[in-house]
Amino acid sequence: MAMAGSEAAAALPEFIPASVHDLPAGRRVLIRTARFMRKRKLGAFGVVLVIVVLVAAILSPVLQRYDDNRQFVVRNPSYQAAPSGGGNILAQLQAGKTANDVSEFVTQRFESPNGAHWLGTDSFGRDIYARIIVGARLAALIGIFASLIAVTTGTLCGVISGYFGGLVDLVVQRVVDGVQAFPALVLLLLIVQVFKTPPLWVTIAALGFLGWATSVRVVRSAVLSVREQPFIEAARSCGATDIRLMLAHVLPNVVAVILILFSIGIGAYILAEAALSFLGLGPQGVTTWGKMVEAGRNGLDLHPWESLFSGAAITIAVLGFNLAGDALRDELDPRLRGR
Repeated sequence: MAMAGSEAAAALPEFIPASVHDLPAGRRVLIRTARFMRKRKLGAFGVVLVIVVLVAAILSPVLQRYDDNRQFVVRNPSYQAAPSGGGNILAQLQAGKTANDVSEFVTQRFESPNGAHWLGTDSFGRDIYARIIVGARLAALIGIFASLIAVTTGTLCGVISGYFGGLVDLVVQRVVDGVQAFPALVLLLLIVQVFKTPPLWVTIAALGFLGWATSVRVVRSAVLSVREQPFIEAARSCGATDIRLMLAHVLPNVVAVILILFSIGIGAYILAEAALSFLGLGPQGVTTWGKMVEAGRNGLDLHPWESLFSGAAITIAVLGFNLAGDALRDELDPRLRGR
C-alpha cells in the first residue's frame, strides 16, 4: 500500500502542474482574469466600461449609423403649396400663413428616442447616438495621447530628478513648481487667442503639459525609494553606469507607478477636455461630449436627451478608467495586493 501511494505521489507532477506558471498561456490568462474579477469586482466593472468606450471609439465608423452632422428632415404635413402666381414665401407670410405652412420640409428637431433615432435628435435635427459614438473616438484619442505625453515626459524628468538628486533635483522641482503655479485657465485662454480655433493636437499638447508636473512628482517619489535599495548599490559596485542603472534597474521598478498614472490620467483628461469644450475652449470643428452637454443645457427642462446622454457618456468613460486604474494599483502594489 505504501509503495502504491509513493508511486501515485511521484506520478502527480506529470498530470497536475505545480503552480499556475506551469499551465499553458491561454489557461493562465483565464485563471488570472477570473481571480481578478473575483477579488476586484469594482475594478472588473471598470474594465468592462473601458472596453465599451474603446470599442465604441475604434468601431465608430461602423457603429454610428449616420453621419454625425447630418440634419434629418421630413415632409411637412401642414405644407400648403402657393397657388399659381401666388408670390414668394415672404408674400405668403405677409398674407397670414405661418412658416410651418409654407415650408415643404421641416427639420426633425428635439425628437425623443425612437426606432430611427435611438437617443433622439438635437436642436439641429442631428442624431444624438451618432454624435456620442463619434465623440467617444475623440475622447479616447485625447485621453490616451494627453496621458501618454504627460506620463512619458514626466517619467523622463522624474527619473532623472529622483536618481541624481542635488542640484539637478532642485532645478527640476522648481520648474515643476512654476508649472503647477501657472493658472491652467490662463494658458487655455492664451491658446484660444493665438489659434482662434484650436486644432485637436493643440488641445492634446496643452492637457499633456498641464499633467506633466504631477507625473514628475509621482515618479520622482517612487525613484527616491528605489535608488536606496541594496541591489542598486550592488549594481553600482559592479561598474554599472548611471544610464544603465536608470534604464535596467530603476525604471523597471517604477513601471507599476507609471502604468497607474497612465490609466487614471486618461479619465482625468477626458473630463478636462469635456470641461474645456463646455466652456468653448476645446477643439473646434469636431463633435465632442462637452459641446453636446453645453448645446443641450438651454432646453434641459423640455428636451433633456442631448445633455443627459452625453453627460452619461462622460461619466461612464471617467468612471471606467478610474475604477480600472484603482484596481491596477491594488494589483501591482505589493502592500495592497492581499486586500
